[in-house]
Amino acid sequence: MSWSDSFGRIAAQLASHRPSLYPAEELDDLISLKIAKLSVDGFAGERRSYALAVKAGLLLLNESLDESHELSQEIHTREGSYWHGIMHRMEGDYSNAAYWFRMAGGHPVQEAWNSRVREKLAEAGTDGFGSASFARLLADWAGGGGFSAAGFNELVELQVTKLRNERAEQWLMDLQREEMHLLLQHCYTQSGGGGRWFESP
Repeated sequence: MSWSDSFGRIAAQLASHRPSLYPAEELDDLISLKIAKLSVDGFAGERRSYALAVKAGLLLLNESLDESHELSQEIHTREGSYWHGIMHRMEGDYSNAAYWFRMAGGHPVQEAWNSRVREKLAEAGTDGFGSASFARLLADWAGGGGFSAAGFNELVELQVTKLRNERAEQWLMDLQREEMHLLLQHCYTQSGGGGRWFESP
């Protein structure tokens, strides 16, 4: 089975899943096994790094944090650092996540992600998050120069450790899924894969 076909089957199973903001049970251990069997033997150079990043991203969508971490540590690219940062954010190690987001730098997917965040914020507004400081931080983050994966990391930390507002949690989970979809699509395309698999709702 080709790389695109194998990826497509796994992607179809994970596309609607919204990973938690904090450690949760793996969605499906069988999916983790399928991801592990995705062969990168035919890849070399940059394409191999992107293919490994695809596997790391799929594992995070499946909430297989340890397996994704093990893989992202082997990927010495911005994409590897970005997945590494998301993994640490999801496990609640926010300072470590911030380090890896700095290593990833201003990744190209963040521009597209920022546009989507702004659209969602314009539709939803900032009421109902249970905290004026969270709403201000969210508006500042999405509205100007403060937008970054590191800034999102701060919002997630505030929600998980202090705010614990249901609306904020659902909203941040939606944004996290969009971030992961955009990064995964980028890695997949750069690996040589064809077609769009992760169009965020």
